[in-house]
Amino acid sequence: MQTIKIDIEDSKVDIVLNIINNLKSDVISKYEIVKQNSEQKDFTKISDKSFSKIWDNKEDAIYDRFL
Repeated sequence: MQTIKIDIEDSKVDIVLNIINNLKSDVISKYEIVKQNSEQKDFTKISDKSFSKIWDNKEDAIYDRFL
Protein backbone atom coordinates (compact mmCIF):
# COMPACT_ATOMS: atom_id res chain seq x y z
CA MET A 1 0.00 0.00 0.00
CA GLN A 2 1.23 3.50 -0.81
CA THR A 3 0.32 6.91 0.56
CA ILE A 4 0.10 9.99 -1.64
CA LYS A 5 0.10 13.51 -0.24
CA ILE A 6 -1.42 16.21 -2.42
CA ASP A 7 -1.48 19.94 -1.70
CA ILE A 8 -4.58 21.51 -3.24
CA GLU A 9 -5.82 25.06 -3.34
CA ASP A 10 -8.93 25.51 -1.23
CA SER A 11 -10.99 26.42 -4.28
CA LYS A 12 -10.08 23.12 -6.01
CA VAL A 13 -10.81 20.65 -3.18
CA ASP A 14 -14.33 19.88 -4.40
CA ILE A 15 -13.03 18.98 -7.86
CA VAL A 16 -10.43 16.58 -6.48
CA LEU A 17 -12.92 14.99 -4.09
CA ASN A 18 -15.31 14.46 -6.98
CA ILE A 19 -12.56 12.68 -8.92
CA ILE A 20 -11.70 10.49 -5.92
CA ASN A 21 -15.35 9.61 -5.33
CA ASN A 22 -15.79 8.57 -8.96
CA LEU A 23 -12.93 6.10 -8.91
CA LYS A 24 -13.70 2.41 -8.59
CA SER A 25 -14.27 1.44 -4.97
CA ASP A 26 -11.20 -0.81 -4.85
CA VAL A 27 -8.76 1.89 -6.04
CA ILE A 28 -8.58 3.98 -2.87
CA SER A 29 -9.04 2.30 0.50
CA LYS A 30 -9.47 5.56 2.43
CA TYR A 31 -8.76 9.26 2.21
CA GLU A 32 -8.55 12.06 4.72
CA ILE A 33 -8.82 15.81 4.38
CA VAL A 34 -6.22 17.61 6.48
CA LYS A 35 -6.52 21.36 6.75
CA GLN A 36 -3.61 23.56 7.68
CA ASN A 37 -4.02 27.11 8.77
CA SER A 38 -1.80 29.80 7.30
CA GLU A 39 0.44 29.86 10.39
CA GLN A 40 1.22 26.15 10.00
CA LYS A 41 1.89 26.58 6.27
CA ASP A 42 4.27 29.48 6.93
CA PHE A 43 6.12 27.52 9.61
CA THR A 44 6.46 24.53 7.28
CA LYS A 45 7.90 26.67 4.50
CA ILE A 46 10.44 28.25 6.83
CA SER A 47 11.45 25.03 8.58
CA ASP A 48 11.79 22.99 5.36
CA LYS A 49 14.68 25.20 4.24
CA SER A 50 16.44 24.89 7.60
CA PHE A 51 15.93 21.15 7.89
CA SER A 52 17.18 20.50 4.37
CA LYS A 53 20.52 22.12 5.32
CA ILE A 54 20.77 20.11 8.53
CA TRP A 55 19.73 16.74 7.10
CA ASP A 56 21.46 17.02 3.74
CA ASN A 57 24.69 15.22 4.64
CA LYS A 58 26.11 11.70 4.45
CA GLU A 59 26.08 11.23 8.22
CA ASP A 60 22.30 11.50 8.38
CA ALA A 61 21.52 10.04 4.95
CA ILE A 62 19.99 6.92 6.52
CA TYR A 63 17.14 9.07 7.86
CA ASP A 64 16.34 10.57 4.44
CA ARG A 65 14.16 7.60 3.56
CA PHE A 66 11.73 8.65 6.31
CA LEU A 67 11.22 12.15 4.88
